[in-house]
Amino acid sequence: MHGTPPLNTTQDFPGCQRRRDKGDFMNRHIRGCRQDRWHMKMHGMGGHRGGRGPGGRRGGRPLGHGDMRLLILSLIAEKPRHGYDLIQEIETRTGGTYKPSPGVMYPALEVIQDLCWAEVRTEDGKKTFHITEAGTAELTREAAVIEAIHARLADLLGADEAADPADVRAAMHRLRHAVMAGAREGEVGEARRRRIVEILSAAKDEIATLD
Repeated sequence: MHGTPPLNTTQDFPGCQRRRDKGDFMNRHIRGCRQDRWHMKMHGMGGHRGGRGPGGRRGGRPLGHGDMRLLILSLIAEKPRHGYDLIQEIETRTGGTYKPSPGVMYPALEVIQDLCWAEVRTEDGKKTFHITEAGTAELTREAAVIEAIHARLADLLGADEAADPADVRAAMHRLRHAVMAGAREGEVGEARRRRIVEILSAAKDEIATLD
């Protein structure tokens, strides 16, 4: 008979004292997520949550909340990281096709701390996340899932590179930063904003006419 794989709880690691009541609640939440994944596996159902969504590769979040937590945990295991570093690393590993927002990243880090999978240390004025014994045990338990998550990110990177040559992609990034910087300056008036829109529209029209 198939059952649900056991869960590392905060009680499994008595040295963990962070928010035990909240940690108990999150343990139940994670157990429910794992039961859902286990049910899908046993019934031959796909386990890819999130997805690119309709209309393009940036149309949706490619990872569900549980998978995002495991991805973050695996990156912290590689080396201690701070939140912005994690955001940048995920963007890099997907070739820029997905960049988690702070609204996704920091709640996920909060849950990881509540589950005692990581601890925070202050280094050079920054809060850096370090994996714990409980976090290492969770990575071992979910090794197959984490491997699939990284394979999914590699697929996103490969699709991006096939669709956008590196030089074009780099030019797009430079243009985006130039436009956003120009539009955010405090002294920007309506006339300047209109000029930026005109330049972009002209560039779009010219590209559309290329053979």
